[in-house]
Amino acid sequence: MILLNVVSFCAFLLSISGNFLVNCQRKSGFVLWIVSNALWVAVNFIGPTNWSQVALFVIYALLNVHGYIRWSRKQ
Repeated sequence: MILLNVVSFCAFLLSISGNFLVNCQRKSGFVLWIVSNALWVAVNFIGPTNWSQVALFVIYALLNVHGYIRWSRKQ
């Protein structure tokens, strides 16, 4: 359970940091979100698997890749 708590806390910090950076219009926020989404998927495999959350965070990661690409094209 300690591993689950550590990974969850890291995912939490990266999620909040990524959101802040995107609000500041920084593309690096998308990268943090992608990493945090991967960690949230890992949390669901370390602990009890919630397949709806796995699907949600995989879709979030794909949307973040899409956002990163769109922002890259605008610059």
